[in-house]
Amino acid sequence: PTAPTASSAPTAPTALTASNVDAEDRRLDELAFLHEIAQLATRARDWDELMRSIVDGTTAAMNVEVCSFYLADHERMRLTLAATNGLDRSQVGRVSLAWGDGITGRVAATREPIAVADVTTDDRFAWVRGFDVEALAGMLSVPLVWHDAVVGVLNVQTRDARRFGPREIAFLGTIAALLAGIVEKGRLTAEVEARLVQLTAVDA
Repeated sequence: PTAPTASSAPTAPTALTASNVDAEDRRLDELAFLHEIAQLATRARDWDELMRSIVDGTTAAMNVEVCSFYLADHERMRLTLAATNGLDRSQVGRVSLAWGDGITGRVAATREPIAVADVTTDDRFAWVRGFDVEALAGMLSVPLVWHDAVVGVLNVQTRDARRFGPREIAFLGTIAALLAGIVEKGRLTAEVEARLVQLTAVDA
């Protein structure tokens, strides 16, 4: 009988490397966060808590230093800072960008994500004096689209220059897609509650 060739010998099982284990852990963390997003609307007690949950969870899930969320106005003319966990939180509700202005505004206008390895060398980045931090370099920005309308833009930033890959861009895009409806419904609820407070004050 013919001796078995090298090609017919059984293949040894591939050992799990540290990088494979880390990648699997990251995938599990990402899936867990996506599951949490679906419950944000029911768990958050108010609009501010909803916004904080979004930026805090996204920061951890994306392994970045900063996450900021900009809310689009009803006329789709401006984007106003609604939440941040790595920049000056006192600027929430104050800092705003025109539609199409800077990377954030371009993402809203084009509905396409933009990834920049180092914003300090990119002319598209619009610095907001007193708010943006020069120590931040990498940036990934994605739109939140609900019923064919942009309702906001989600940004993540890193201290070091970082070239975001297709998988990271797709993951943040998935987060944004899940958040779009939650954000829009949360805003409508907050507006109704504010209106009821006004009417109650008038009646009183």
